[in-house]
Amino acid sequence: MRRDLLDPELFGNEAGDDEDLEILNSYFVEKPEFQRFFSSQVRLSFVRSRKGVGKSALLKQTLYKRQKESGAEILIHLKCSDLAAMQDVPSTSPDELIYGWQQRICTQVNLELGAALNIGFTDDAIALIESAELAGFRSRNLVGALFDRLRIKGLGAEIERVRTAVADPQAILARVLEKKDVTVWLFVDDVDATFINTEHERLKASTFFSACRNLVNTVSGLCIRAAVRTDVWSVLAQYDEALDKCEQYMLDLTWSTAETGQILTNKILSFFKRYYPDDPRYQLLNPMRDSDEIRQIVFKEPFYWGTRPLESFRPIHILSAGRPRWAAQLCKIAGRDAAEKHANLISIGHVRDVLRAYGVLRVNDLYKEHRHQCPLLQEIVESFSGGPRRFSTEELIDHIGSKIIARIGTPRIDGISAERGAFAVAHFLFRCGFIAARDEGDPAGLSFIRFEERPNLLSSRANPDDGLSWEIHPSYRQVLRIQGRGPEPWASS
Repeated sequence: MRRDLLDPELFGNEAGDDEDLEILNSYFVEKPEFQRFFSSQVRLSFVRSRKGVGKSALLKQTLYKRQKESGAEILIHLKCSDLAAMQDVPSTSPDELIYGWQQRICTQVNLELGAALNIGFTDDAIALIESAELAGFRSRNLVGALFDRLRIKGLGAEIERVRTAVADPQAILARVLEKKDVTVWLFVDDVDATFINTEHERLKASTFFSACRNLVNTVSGLCIRAAVRTDVWSVLAQYDEALDKCEQYMLDLTWSTAETGQILTNKILSFFKRYYPDDPRYQLLNPMRDSDEIRQIVFKEPFYWGTRPLESFRPIHILSAGRPRWAAQLCKIAGRDAAEKHANLISIGHVRDVLRAYGVLRVNDLYKEHRHQCPLLQEIVESFSGGPRRFSTEELIDHIGSKIIARIGTPRIDGISAERGAFAVAHFLFRCGFIAARDEGDPAGLSFIRFEERPNLLSSRANPDDGLSWEIHPSYRQVLRIQGRGPEPWASS
């Protein structure tokens, strides 16, 4: 049995925020649009994507770069729940909620400052910061303003450091004591981790983003990076017009087919370089020059999609819907199948044989990711079980009308008018990725058009589909026993 195919590190940690920073950096694929996210000249930026695309990894990679590039910054990485736990703000007033978020952020910076300077702060000092009017900070450096307000209990008393990463505390100490102009980077992950679509939860989440915008406009020396799911942002934006002002700070994160291939290549090479540091076969490989050779350490290429021989990453990109987490999960399950069958490489046959187990993960993710937008999502999806994989627009609308609306009524779906009936449901299924438009121009069946590429499809009755047909995404077909018109494209091995 080839043991490395079973190693969970071969395809990286599925949770980017749990990955070791050095390992993450070894396989992270940078894109030109990330440079603004990394730059200290850009004080506010949010990353938006679907689950599993890499928001947490981008936050961690930015933190890593700041550690390497600057020796005198306070770097704070935390979950949004860590901030929320500091102070309960039960109010339904947007102004009070925004103010509460701002106070929590200042308190967290205060704690990190104390940890970096090895100073203990009294409870009175913490309370002073929490009750301080932010108007008094205007046009001042955040650390300097906080530092001036502190009553120091005494040098040498340490306080607990909370999820911090400080490159050079001594340099920070010198700068704070002399100039008080230290830059603070705040990385906030999982803003929507426990999001439930209620009025209070919408208001609590949306005011976080407004608070961040207010803070960076009020004080200097503060850079904020935060992550949010695409589906949650769409819900928040419908209910809070103030978020229109935050749209300019948004980075939409997606990966192309080639970029999925590069991520897989980098992960494989990083693994073998770490575990076989003295083996020149791996140490001399270059991921840009030798990508085919690197992939073939693990994959038996070509992967046949229909009758067309392809690089392994192309079917993997389709089956993972362009999400690195899903790609890692698929490769790990297929690797386990290959190892148990005593194969030396992962073939398309191993991928095919695990699609049912993989599909269970995908439908569960679909429900968790989008149930807050449509409580009846599971009933809608299950209505397609045992049916065909491809529909014309007319067939899709007929299915929704007869199998869903006639049985359970018109489902409530956020952001879509119920009066549109079957079209509203069809558009939602396209938006959440359960169905995709089929690009008939590709004879190999490799091209699917996703909602992000054509968001207006299924929005207009005059031209709902632009002549395209619809397919249930391949990752859901096996678990739902979806039937094809002809064999599935991965049937050959």
